[in-house]
Amino acid sequence: MASSSSAKKVARVAAKSGSGRPADAADAAKNRNWLFGIGIVLIVALGVGIVAFARDKNGGSGDNSTPPRANLGNGEPFDHWHAAFAVNVCGTELSPLQDGPTDTQGIHTHGDGLIHIHPFTRIAAGKRATLGKFFTQVGFKVTDTGFELPAGIALEDGSTSVKEGETTCGGEPGQLVLAHWKDALTAAGSKPDKIFTKNFGSVPLSEDGGAYTLAYVAEGTTEIPAPSSAAEIQSLGAADADPTASAGTSTETVPVTEAPVEDTTETTDTTAGAG
Repeated sequence: MASSSSAKKVARVAAKSGSGRPADAADAAKNRNWLFGIGIVLIVALGVGIVAFARDKNGGSGDNSTPPRANLGNGEPFDHWHAAFAVNVCGTELSPLQDGPTDTQGIHTHGDGLIHIHPFTRIAAGKRATLGKFFTQVGFKVTDTGFELPAGIALEDGSTSVKEGETTCGGEPGQLVLAHWKDALTAAGSKPDKIFTKNFGSVPLSEDGGAYTLAYVAEGTTEIPAPSSAAEIQSLGAADADPTASAGTSTETVPVTEAPVEDTTETTDTTAGAG
């Protein structure tokens, strides 16, 4: 009898143990399905992130609807602008700045006295198209109180820099200013539309056919000569202008990488000229 009772107990324990197995298996299956779903979501999110990163790396970040619009190689309209630019020290215009290393943003010069503005990236488009990007491209170090010229360019006395408090104009204390004309063709002999006294690198390249003179002048001077290249901006610009730019096509090679340069200071216009 004892043996029979023990056998029944063993059977009951076995039955209880066996009765839990189907539920455990179902729970495990549910867990596997849940983990599989999470895995799929993570893979998709990773893929989207990689695509977004690749687009930002090539196109930069920011809006591309404000001119000058960047050529992102996607068939959308873009811009190809030109602006006259010169450096003038105490009434003497220096030789045109020469271009630097390979341009990865689309703001450069051909050594012709013009800034060629056709961005390859959103980082250099719209209000982010600034003189600072041009200065960086040509190796021109500019501060609020002076500048250091790129290699190969010098003043008449052989020096390569000017600085307020040290450099004089005709024995008078000097000041660094930036004159801007909205229309290069009418700039010669006319007063600038604006004169900036600081944050020169943040000044936007705001229109096609403008003109800029970075001038070191005697303090208080407002009569600043326009770039000599201003009168020839149309013929000089036509040498490399892409007639199909407004249609959204280009013959330029769009780089796949870029220097992530971004101007962070705000433009300050402290002195307004006439007109």
